Order: sequence, then C-alpha cells, then structure tokens
Amino acid sequence: MLLPSAGPITRQPVGKDLFRIPGLRDIVRWKYSRLAFQLPLLILAAFVIIDGLTGRQLAPRNIATTTVWLQYRGLLVLALAIFGNAFCAACPLMLTRGATKKLMKILPSFNWPRALQNKWLVGVLTLVYLFSYEYFDLWASPWLTAWLALGYFGSALVVDSLFPAGTFCRFVCPLGNFNFVLSSSSPTMITAIDHNVCRECVHKPCLHGRVTDIKKGNSEVAAFIPLDEIKNPNGKGYFPGCETDLFVPTLQSNMDCTSCFNCVRACPYDNVALSVRPPWWELVAAPWLRRGRLALTIFAILLAHWGLLNAVAMTGPFFDVAQSIAGIFALKNELTLLGTIFLLVTAIGLLITGLTAMTADLIGGAGFNLSRSLQRWGYVTLVLGVGFWSSHYLFHFLTGALSTIPVFQHFLEYRGFAVDPNWRLAQIVPTAWLFPITASITTIYTMLAILVTIWIALRDFGSRGVIAMWPMLIFVLSFGALALLILGQPMEMRGTVLGPSF
Repeated sequence: MLLPSAGPITRQPVGKDLFRIPGLRDIVRWKYSRLAFQLPLLILAAFVIIDGLTGRQLAPRNIATTTVWLQYRGLLVLALAIFGNAFCAACPLMLTRGATKKLMKILPSFNWPRALQNKWLVGVLTLVYLFSYEYFDLWASPWLTAWLALGYFGSALVVDSLFPAGTFCRFVCPLGNFNFVLSSSSPTMITAIDHNVCRECVHKPCLHGRVTDIKKGNSEVAAFIPLDEIKNPNGKGYFPGCETDLFVPTLQSNMDCTSCFNCVRACPYDNVALSVRPPWWELVAAPWLRRGRLALTIFAILLAHWGLLNAVAMTGPFFDVAQSIAGIFALKNELTLLGTIFLLVTAIGLLITGLTAMTADLIGGAGFNLSRSLQRWGYVTLVLGVGFWSSHYLFHFLTGALSTIPVFQHFLEYRGFAVDPNWRLAQIVPTAWLFPITASITTIYTMLAILVTIWIALRDFGSRGVIAMWPMLIFVLSFGALALLILGQPMEMRGTVLGPSF
C-alpha cells in the first residue's frame, strides 16, 4: 500500500479522542469486549424468536413485535445521533462465526462477485424488506417477525461461510447498510492518532489482523507481533483486523464501519482514536466519491424517499391515494397495488432529485452529467433522510418504550409464572408532545441540509454557487414541508394498544 511520504495520509477529524476517557480504551481493547456487548442482544434475539413462535400472537403483547418494531428502531436512531453505529457493534449475528469457521472447513469458498461489490444488491434487498414490512404487516405478526430474525441469522451464517468474512455486513445486510448511511451524520469516527506511526507500520494489523503466537495464527495474512513489541498488551492469540477492508489512516467516512473496534484491539501501538466530529463533517468532505460512488449515493437518496413512504403508509391520506392509483392502473389486488406504489415512489423520488441536482449543476456551470450531479448533491438528500427516519422511529419509540416491562411480564405469565403485567406502562411522553418533538428533529435536520447545500455550492462553484444552490434549497424546503405534513397526520400506533395519534 503506497502512502504519502509526509503529512497526514488523508484528512480526518481532529476532535477529542473518546478513548482518552479513563478506562474506555482498556475496555474496548479487551479481547472479549465485543462479545460482552453482543450477548445482551443475543439474549434479546432468543426472546424474540421464542415468544414470536410460541407466544400469544397479539402484537402489543409479544416481545417479538414490541422490541423489534418499537424499542429497537428508536434506540437505533438515538444511538446513531448520540454516539454512532452502536447496534452494528453489538450485532449478535456475528456470533455465528464459530459455526462459520467449522462450515468453511467442509464447504467450498468463493470470492464475492465483482459485479456485486457495491450497494446495488443491498439497495434492492432494502426495498424488498420495506415492501415486505407493509405487505405482510410484519409489525402486527410476532410469528413472521421471529422468522425474520431466524432468516437474518441463517443468511449471515450462509454468506460468511461461503464468502470472505465481512461480505454479509458490507454487501448484503439491509439493516447494517441502513446504519452505515445514517451514521454519516454521527458525531464520532475512527481515526489515526499519529499518521507517521501508520506510515512506518509494516504489517498493517488494523487491516489484516495480528497474532501473538505464530503457531496459533488462524489467518494467512495476519501479522505475527510478539507481546514484547506491543505497547499495551491486551491478551494472547489472534486479533482480527477490519473485515470490511477499511484502513484506519485513510478513513474519511463511517460507511462500511461496523464499529466492531477490531482495529483498536489489533493495533499494537494504541494508535486508533474514536474522534468526535461535527455532524456535517462527512457530508461536506465528499468521501463517497472514493468509496461507494454512484450506487451508494442512489441508495442514500432512495432511503430518504422510502422513509417518507414508510411513514405516510400509516396515515389516512395514503389509503385515498392508493385507491386512486388502483383505479388509474386497474389494479385488483394488494400485491400489485403496493408494488406499483413502491416503484412509483422510487422512480419519482430519484427523478425529482436527479433533475434538481442537474439543474443546480447547470446553473453552476458544471455541464450535463447526471452521475456527477447526483454524487455532488446526494449528501443533501441524505441529511433529509437521516432526519426523517430519526423522527419517525423516535415517534414509535416514544409511544411504546415502557411497554417492554409488561410485555416481558406477560412472557412469564403466559408460561405459568405468577406475574401480573402492568399494561398501563407504554408511552414515555404525553401524546401531545409527539408532534413537537418529531417536528423539531425534522426541522433541525432540514436546517442542516440547508447548510450542507450552501457549503457544497460555494465550495464547487465559487461566486456562481450563490445562484446554483437555489434549486437544491427549494428541494430541501419542499422535502422538509412534506415531512412535517406527514408527521402532523393522525398516524397508526403500530405495535401498541393505543389508537391513532393526534
């Protein structure tokens, strides 16, 4: 790997290193730290599967539907906004690796097809996932939710048994890639403390892993580094490197970073930082031009539009529009109707975003190049998507976060234990607070999108950017207004015993 001979290898945030908090680096560098974070979610997944398959098939009283569709999604966006990609860090799917290693000894191994080493496939899988959520009413079916969880474990096991480690996370998992996109505005990022240390490092263990005993190494590319050469020894054996092929001093994005901290444990020089950064840092640095490019940009753009559809499908006006579409296209069943709606939103959302981006580029003097326009302005739509998904998921979390307590009590009662569930526990805040809270979040991210628009316009077009920014500003304000309109509608309180909000 050729690196610059002097100076930073690449531009990275230089904020406070959270690993300087006393004890935090030691915890993360502990060989079994990730396992400690994964076990609680593994136990929760077991409850989801058991109650989903054998428990009472009433969504508000089943662990599967309440934890997955209420608590998990709300905690997910809170973690992304406050810390970063915490749920990928604690993902229990990776605990299938023990079985994977055994299967790899008897199964053939393959390289992931080059044509699929991008975000096109995961974009399609995400669309299928969102469509299935609506068509099969996953939020209302504990049984299907349990099978979805089992399907995830099975998919991770199969993919990582046949293909290199990290393939599932990077190219297949819809939830993980959803987290990757939303973490673009998270306040933390993995960085190198001293780039000269990385430049002089021969083996790059943060990328390839390391072993402390050459006889026990279980990777052909892992570096053998004796304990006496490690700055702060953190155990013996094999320490894997980054499974998604990220090299710490070249990172400019959270994309594909699962926050597993393998790099922290593998680095023998304690040269990896968890740096605090402004939420707009990645959005104006344009790192996707070097990792992901067009497929990733389109995936992020469509996530924003799919977010609007996912929310509006819970409101009354959606059914009126759906009925009109059914009449126009002579659609007779829900499958074709819902499929048509998803395809229309995908096509129209991409068309509007593309036309707006091209108009801004033409005004700025960049010429006609749709791909370049989308990659330049796609970050603006990304911010809007992050804001709306966060508002929507937080809405459902606030309506039913406390229901975790009676639902687990009911799990025990249903199986013969003398427990009396307290079903009065549900909402965290009064219903009247829901719209002000979610509208405030959407407004904040809309303002952030405006700032990103102005920054990109002035950065790329100079004085002409003052005019070039206006098509995107109009798009941002229109998206924000539509988001507020949707959030202001009476919305189904899915997964709860409550009626529509507002």
